[in-house]
Amino acid sequence: MKVLKATAFVIAVLTLSLLSVPKGQAQTTSNAAAVTMTFAVNSSLTVAATPGSIVFTATDPKNAAASAPISIVTSWSLAVGGGNVFTVAYFASIPAALTDGTHNIPASDVFASINGGAAAACTLANVNVAAGNPGAICPQIFGGIGVTAQGTHSDSLLLSLTSSTAFPASTTGYAGTITISAQAT
Repeated sequence: MKVLKATAFVIAVLTLSLLSVPKGQAQTTSNAAAVTMTFAVNSSLTVAATPGSIVFTATDPKNAAASAPISIVTSWSLAVGGGNVFTVAYFASIPAALTDGTHNIPASDVFASINGGAAAACTLANVNVAAGNPGAICPQIFGGIGVTAQGTHSDSLLLSLTSSTAFPASTTGYAGTITISAQAT
């Protein structure tokens, strides 16, 4: 029994010695440093159009067809959803959408078919995008009302030329630029 008491005493002393830590080995905890994090993602709106150029071929003296439709992809990442996205095509000049330097083909002789729809003259004054000259805007390509915050929309724009009179012959050929842009509201 003495042995049992002695063993119990030794175990108790060892247990107590393990629980008490000398001052030199005491645990220390630092303060907590907070770091604020920010990440700014700006809204974006882009338009891609291919091919980069088209050629018109006369089908008769008053009409011409484009070599290919223009594929247009409008992409957006907006701060909030439920906004509107509009894509249009326009010319910088009403009287000279295409020119050879002497003769002009006006915007009213350029017709646009959107996604295989009926062709209409590029004579609109305002189609939700504050760009181009009033009277030189083609029919609206895309009008997304209440779009989600992120999205992409693909369209096709087929151009043609139609005049009430024959197009004047040109030794240099006609050239011009159609601009395609989008606006989010």
